[in-house]
Amino acid sequence: MFYSPRSVIVASLFGCGDATVTLHDEKAARSDTHTRLLRAALTVFSRRDFDAASVRDIVQRAGANVAAVSYHFGSKQGLYLATAEFLADTLLARMGPMLAEIRNESADTDAAAAETQLRRLIHGLSDTLLSDGIGDDAAGFVLREQHQPTAAFDILYERLMAPMQQGFARLVARIDPSIDDHSRTGILITHALIGQILAFRMARSTVLRRLGQPAFSAADVAQIAALTGDLACKALHNDNHRKPTE
Repeated sequence: MFYSPRSVIVASLFGCGDATVTLHDEKAARSDTHTRLLRAALTVFSRRDFDAASVRDIVQRAGANVAAVSYHFGSKQGLYLATAEFLADTLLARMGPMLAEIRNESADTDAAAAETQLRRLIHGLSDTLLSDGIGDDAAGFVLREQHQPTAAFDILYERLMAPMQQGFARLVARIDPSIDDHSRTGILITHALIGQILAFRMARSTVLRRLGQPAFSAADVAQIAALTGDLACKALHNDNHRKPTE
């Protein structure tokens, strides 16, 4: 139920309710509606492009009314961009502390410590992409923006992709000091590393069919992360990536 400021004042003056509680409940209800709209929008936008996605479908999934989109986001476009922000912040929430730790490490961190951090980061990203309940919708939304970038891609890149890439690149450079994390080679090596994890997300159905199971278990995710970490670290200790291309 929506309570106007006037109704709150009247209730307080005439002893018909607790104005403080009413304001608190109203704020909580608005926040809940806001989050439900974002989650519903992520599902719908991950399955259909912007023009085909229906605002009515989104609000029905969210248990809200059409006016709520204008109230909270201004427009369908505003909702779409807010969905990109919500997705980036949600996916980065689990990785944020690890990335912050990497940013704050001194440049002379030894290779062994950097390798341990790299393995932790690989496991964190694997767990986020393969175990998190938002994974299916996230993959659809991000893949659409990769293929047909819009203003939402800028949000995803600045808030999620760039910090992730930079974190991995710093560790790669600390494991192999011959690599400049800002160089072309450093960027490509980092992308190749992250791509190993993304392959399990994007080709999940194929892998699961081969394994004969419906979903990845926690043990599967741990094994995938360990294998990816092993491959990455062996490659960085091998000097093949330093050879110029012919």
